[in-house]
Amino acid sequence: MEENQGYVIRQSVLFDNGRGFALGEHPREGFVTWQFTQEGSRRDYYWGHYYDDGAAAEKDYADRAADYQRRFHVREVKAPISRQMEEAGRLAQERQAPPSHKREAPDRGER
Repeated sequence: MEENQGYVIRQSVLFDNGRGFALGEHPREGFVTWQFTQEGSRRDYYWGHYYDDGAAAEKDYADRAADYQRRFHVREVKAPISRQMEEAGRLAQERQAPPSHKREAPDRGER
């Protein structure tokens, strides 16, 4: 899981010009959207927009990425399938419902 300044990167999009946007979440500080430059596997994050509200941060993330793509005529770079599968597995675990607690049945002996 990628982190920057204590924020866990929840979503990111990379364009074919080596620029992109990321949405991060901090356990106490809230949410942020950053623009970044990527060279190889290293990302340099800048121009952060900080939020207390997750929905507002998600909207800003989507708006910033769409606006950048429209203005600069760039295409999204898809992650390798192995990374996509890792991210999908992580998201599935995060969204999985907590285990239900079963009532204990009284012991009726062996049958």
